[in-house]
Amino acid sequence: MNKTFESQLSASARRMRKQSESNLSISETIVIPQKHTRYWGWIATPAAAAVGLLIGLFIHRPAERQDKFSVPVVVASDNSGHSIVEDGTDYSLLVSL
Repeated sequence: MNKTFESQLSASARRMRKQSESNLSISETIVIPQKHTRYWGWIATPAAAAVGLLIGLFIHRPAERQDKFSVPVVVASDNSGHSIVEDGTDYSLLVSL
């Protein structure tokens, strides 16, 4: 009987595997516990949205008051449509370099 090296090697590996498997002892009473997981995101997300909505409704923020020292900006309508050079306004007072 003329066997190749590869077939002899694979037969030897099969024999060693069978021998090592026969030495293993497996108890019949092993019970793998079922893991009961709940996906809390389905509960936590709507709860967080509801809490955020309630907090937003009940927080009382007073309206911002207008400063009594502020000066209202008035735009003259007669200068609209003209160039800065032609409108006669001194813009050097607005920008300090």
